Amino acid sequence: MVEPALTLPALQVLRIRVTMRLAAPARLPPFKGALLRGGLGYALQRASCPQQCWGQSHRCPTEVARCAYRELFEPTLPPGGTFLHDLRDAPRPFVLEPPLDQRRFYAAGDLLETTMLLFGRGIELLPFVALAFVNFGRAGLGRYQTAARLERIEALPYGQSLGVTIYRDGDSDLTLTDMPLFNLSELTPISERMAPDLRLALRAPLRIKTRGELMQSLEIPALVQAICWRLQALNYLYGDVPWEVDYRPAVVAAQQVIVEHDTTHWVDWERSSTRPANRQTMKLGGLIGAATLRNVPPMVRSLLLAASVVHAGKSCVFGHGWLQVLPNT
Repeated sequence: MVEPALTLPALQVLRIRVTMRLAAPARLPPFKGALLRGGLGYALQRASCPQQCWGQSHRCPTEVARCAYRELFEPTLPPGGTFLHDLRDAPRPFVLEPPLDQRRFYAAGDLLETTMLLFGRGIELLPFVALAFVNFGRAGLGRYQTAARLERIEALPYGQSLGVTIYRDGDSDLTLTDMPLFNLSELTPISERMAPDLRLALRAPLRIKTRGELMQSLEIPALVQAICWRLQALNYLYGDVPWEVDYRPAVVAAQQVIVEHDTTHWVDWERSSTRPANRQTMKLGGLIGAATLRNVPPMVRSLLLAASVVHAGKSCVFGHGWLQVLPNT
């Protein structure tokens, strides 16, 4: 009897591609996830929050029903959520997928593209995301704060590189009708049609703790467990339909997966603040590379596909834990 795929949570996803045009020559870090996440948070808080909140949103002097900055960049865990596996920080309702070409030097007029995915109720914050990118460009990118202009935002259907333009430079507002949303649950039947042998690529550092330490070599059961925990937390915080699925059999089933041609290895990515008043440097290491996986059960395939969308492990908001599931050719 063939085991069925795991039913994934019914969590809506919006994938957008953001294009910015640099106004002057720029020198940017090779890994741009921290640059983007830090710059967007900085820009949005200064554009939408009173000055008393800047850098200390926990001391916000105003009583507001919703704060877009906190919902995007500093969400809090609800009280009593002990089933969320001792999470200290709430996962953000988005992930960034920055360019991975490690390019550092840009000429005036060059384009910088990044992809961003918004989850569940986080999709409602899309206008604030656009505002953040506009003001990020005005504040300047990188250590030398090079000005840039938000040129366009496109909404992309799942698995496609061509999308629908929802904003162009000069527009007064976003076009929010007929955006191509998709649902994580739609990946379940796709995983059932996949072959049991596949190629798993770690496009950005994968940071997973197992047995109290960061995983130094690819362990599929630990990866599957981390994916399940992340899906549960994201759906609980931002979804509308409870995910009441026992995913423990998937973790057990992951033990039968055979890993071959494993080129994954540890790398350190350096993260540094670009704002002079708060310049810090730290390393966010993780596994990167690829491996062939054989005898992958359907329920494990469905979780790997889900992780290719929501990412896995720690520091996902910077683009870490970005997986790609490929045919084994």
